[in-house]
Amino acid sequence: MVDLLILLINIIYLLTGILEYFIAPKIGPNPYLGFKIGYTFADREVWNKANRLMGKFIIIHSLILFPTALIPNFLLYYLILFMVPLIAFIPFGIRYAAIQLEMKGAKSENVSQIKMEGITVGKFWSLSPFLLYLLLIALEFITYPSLPDVIAVHFDAAGNPNGWSSKGSFLISYSLFALFAPAFSYLFIYLGKKYPMYIHPGKMRFPRDAFLKMTILSMDIMTIILISVYYSIYIYAVEKIVVPWTWFLIVTIILILVPIGYLVYKWRR
Repeated sequence: MVDLLILLINIIYLLTGILEYFIAPKIGPNPYLGFKIGYTFADREVWNKANRLMGKFIIIHSLILFPTALIPNFLLYYLILFMVPLIAFIPFGIRYAAIQLEMKGAKSENVSQIKMEGITVGKFWSLSPFLLYLLLIALEFITYPSLPDVIAVHFDAAGNPNGWSSKGSFLISYSLFALFAPAFSYLFIYLGKKYPMYIHPGKMRFPRDAFLKMTILSMDIMTIILISVYYSIYIYAVEKIVVPWTWFLIVTIILILVPIGYLVYKWRR
C-alpha cells in the first residue's frame, strides 16, 4: 500500500532537487530558489557550483527514499530518514561553498574577507522557537490523561486511521521529533552571532538579519504544524472526529511558502 503523504512529500523534495540543480544556476542568486547562504550570494560561480552539488544530493536522496512510500505506517521514520541526512549534508555544502569562494581569491569584492559583526535578532525571534515548543509539550501534558492507551497516529488521504501506537511511545517520539525545529533555530542564531558569513545576504539587497529571521520563521511554522497535527490526533482519539487531511495538507503547503514570501517582501523593499 502506497503512503500518499510520503509519496507527495518525496515528489516535492525531488522537484526541489531538480530545480536546484538545473534552474538555480541559470537564474543566479535570488530569494526564491537555491542554496541561499552568504558564500553563494557573494559570487555567481560559487552559487552555480554549490547549487549543483546540493541539487545532486537532493535528487539522489529523494530517489533512495521513494521505496519508503510502500511501507505502511512509516511517516515518522520517513521524516527522520529525510531530515537526518539532509541536516548532515548542509554543513558539507556550506564548507564546500566557503572553499570555492576562498579559491576565487576576489579579495576586494569578496564579502567573506570583510570583518563582520555578528547578526542578532530581537527577543520575539529569540523566544518564539522555545515558547512554541513549550506550547506543544504543555498541550501533550494536559491531554495525556484523557487519551486512550492505544491511539491512531497515522491516517490515509480520506482521514481514516491506518496506524496505531501506545500513547506513551507516541508522545515521547513526537516530542523528540518536534525538538528538531527549535534546535535548528537556535543553531542558526548561534551561527549568526559567531559566523555571520553563513547567513549574510552577500550582494543581495536584503537586511542583514533577513535570512536568520526566515530560518526561525520556517522552524516556527513547522512547530505550529506539529501542534495542529497533534491536536487533530487528539480530537480523533477522544471524539472520533475525522480530520479532513487533504485540506490540512493544502494549508500546510501554503504555510510552508510563508518564509519565501517574507524574503520576497524584504527584497522588494
